[in-house]
Amino acid sequence: MKNFINRFWWLFPVLFAASLFIPIKCVLTTPHFWAISSLLTFVAMIVTWVLLLIFKKWWRFLFSFILGALTVIYFIYLLCIGIEQMFNPGPDDFGKEHPIPTTLAYNIPFEEREELPCPIDSIASNTWLQIWNDFQGGMYTYDFYYPALEEGEVFLRCYEATENIPLSPERISAASMVATPSTTSFSKVVEKQCFKIYPGDWGDYYAARIEVWHNDAKTGKERKLMEKVYRVEGWQR
Repeated sequence: MKNFINRFWWLFPVLFAASLFIPIKCVLTTPHFWAISSLLTFVAMIVTWVLLLIFKKWWRFLFSFILGALTVIYFIYLLCIGIEQMFNPGPDDFGKEHPIPTTLAYNIPFEEREELPCPIDSIASNTWLQIWNDFQGGMYTYDFYYPALEEGEVFLRCYEATENIPLSPERISAASMVATPSTTSFSKVVEKQCFKIYPGDWGDYYAARIEVWHNDAKTGKERKLMEKVYRVEGWQR
């Protein structure tokens, strides 16, 4: 054992470093093997340190300890960077990459306490859908009025207006969905329902086509009730 330690004292710190920095694809596909191999090499490295101290191989212990410690510190540093990027991925340039054409007509969401410019009625269909700014950029609420409507669900689908790019379709549809009873006359079917538009960042405005859809509870058929183009920004998550 002493001869082995004297000759291969450097082996386990190197193997430990290698086990921590194997390609990320291997870690994702074989996480258990990666964890077990890293743990075993770490234990072997600790045992090697103990034996080097017992055999009084001071400089070899010091060199091995420094190598192992630097490996752990650097790994923790990379791990912290990865966690930060996961929760703070940096700027989203979707809005900058999709400027609003000067010829495109669009609406601007109302502020929370802003009065509507015209009354909601069954004649001006453009007023049936109203989007309101919520307390942060990219967060919105909507009101929706409609004539007689079958029982079912009302929800939104949003698209970037110039290139028809879907904007977080599953999230927006789920967040904006409201169960509605059948109605026999023009009435408010959705009031202040919240949803978020994710692509983009605060202040980077672009045009979004916001479509209102209805899913019939009896037939399961979906149909688009109306659409309206708004100037929007992304939620800076």
